[in-house]
Amino acid sequence: MSKKPLPRKTRVVNRGYQYSRKKEDKVNNITVTLKDIDAAVIYYVENIIQPSVEDNGENIKVPIVYGSMERWKAIKRDGFLRDKKRQAITPIIMFKRNTIDMNKDMPIDKLDANNPHIFYTFEKKYSRENIYDKLNAQIGVISQRQYYNVSVPDYVDLNYTFTVWTSYIKQMNHVIEKFTYADGAYWGDSQKMRFKTNIDSFDDVTEIGDTERIVRTNFNLTMKGYLLSESDNAKKPTTNKFITPKKVEFFESVEEEL
Repeated sequence: MSKKPLPRKTRVVNRGYQYSRKKEDKVNNITVTLKDIDAAVIYYVENIIQPSVEDNGENIKVPIVYGSMERWKAIKRDGFLRDKKRQAITPIIMFKRNTIDMNKDMPIDKLDANNPHIFYTFEKKYSRENIYDKLNAQIGVISQRQYYNVSVPDYVDLNYTFTVWTSYIKQMNHVIEKFTYADGAYWGDSQKMRFKTNIDSFDDVTEIGDTERIVRTNFNLTMKGYLLSESDNAKKPTTNKFITPKKVEFFESVEEEL
């Protein structure tokens, strides 16, 4: 059964939100995805921790890769990774996301996921609407302020498993020392987003085969992250633009008693 629209007199419309964002608005809709958090891990390891080992007098950078299903299956079977020539790949770091738990320590309640009522407000100080001149001041026109309301994200705890392979214990010690020093830091790009981390104990394993000797260390990392999708369940963007009115007028009316 279709419902009739409300009469025009009873509609409550805030025209401060009725602005197009297609032309000069360069503010993108803010999103934080699982891919962004995984990318923050890779960025921090490659650019901040920068793990490396010494081999035959040469400093070798230790690469980091994500544990896809194929790679993880090969590790379960052989205990380490091999290249196309069936040679063990060392040194190398591989990580894999295991679980995602809701962070109950953050008292955030959006009331309704389809229509969230809690958001952060940011002001864009310099814009085309926020122009000041003497004429506007004389006639009482207020400079418009441009705001963006961003929905509150969902705070989560992500658990990762890291596996490090080297050829010698001395090389492994150097890599683990760097990760130990990074425990408790905020991982990620300082120009984008960072997440607090916590590293559990390290599990050292040394494997000796017929022709290969592999040193392996496993450890778990817990990351305090947050997720913000591109739109909510009602297909509304998570970032809304709002512009204050140009002029505010007050009227006074006096009623005489008869």
